[in-house]
Amino acid sequence: MKPEQELSIVEAHLRKSGFRWTNQRALIVRTALSTHDHFTAEELLLLCRKVDPRVSRATVYRTLLVLEEAGFVEGLDTGDGGRKFEHVIGHKHHDHMVCGGCGSIFEFHDDELERRQEAAAKRIGFRIERHSLRIYGSCRDCQRRRGTAP
Repeated sequence: MKPEQELSIVEAHLRKSGFRWTNQRALIVRTALSTHDHFTAEELLLLCRKVDPRVSRATVYRTLLVLEEAGFVEGLDTGDGGRKFEHVIGHKHHDHMVCGGCGSIFEFHDDELERRQEAAAKRIGFRIERHSLRIYGSCRDCQRRRGTAP
């Protein structure tokens, strides 16, 4: 999906949900959709303020909440009380491993895990609409620093 299409879908959803499509909100959405890294709300605010220093912190947080509730971005608890986001509209599903030492986030997809989740759901008559798998642990570098690498 092209970035303009993603933006158009999000704009239509926000308008339909009763939100005004202001210049600030458009900038926030555009920036979130163009960022391919995991980002905090504060990092998104700083990126937006490089373009428009008047962007409101409250508007960033509110917009992220709406985007997350609509499934356009996904929030990820980092295990240290923090939260990072990534835009998921137009992207293939993937899961995450989060290092508790350095905070690095590793994306992965495993067809066998996906099949096993589907099989488990089928056994109990459950229909999966979406899911998110997060594995918390230590990356190779942090293990080496602590002397616990295999």
